[in-house]
Amino acid sequence: MRFGGFATTMACVLIVDDSVFSQKVTANLLQKAMYGENIAISFASNGEEGLLKFRALKPDYMFIDLLMPKLSGTQLIREVQKEGKTKIIVVTADIQKRIREEMEKRHVFAFVNKPLNDEKMRLLCGRMIRNDRSGSRVLSL
Repeated sequence: MRFGGFATTMACVLIVDDSVFSQKVTANLLQKAMYGENIAISFASNGEEGLLKFRALKPDYMFIDLLMPKLSGTQLIREVQKEGKTKIIVVTADIQKRIREEMEKRHVFAFVNKPLNDEKMRLLCGRMIRNDRSGSRVLSL
């Protein structure tokens, strides 16, 4: 884990969303909430690009939208979980109960309904800094 006040190491975060606006909002909220922490943020605009960047960067955390072209967020999550220990934060406008349940079964780090805002990001980053999984419970915001 690279958070938690270790100034000499840098946390790597990959934001995967087909909306450039959503990428920027997520990055800005993350930088604001993680002020003072060393953090490197990278972006991917679809699931295929996200998978390639995941393999190259091996990020600590990934923010993944579920509804994307080329490779869906759900497919991307399956691939990432096969290959690594990256913690996944789902950020989606899809609020169907079965989708949330499917993500809980996949043991994602958090499931966040869009729109992402300061309060949700503050709660999420607090958990990220503490590396708090609250057992096996998925943080739902």
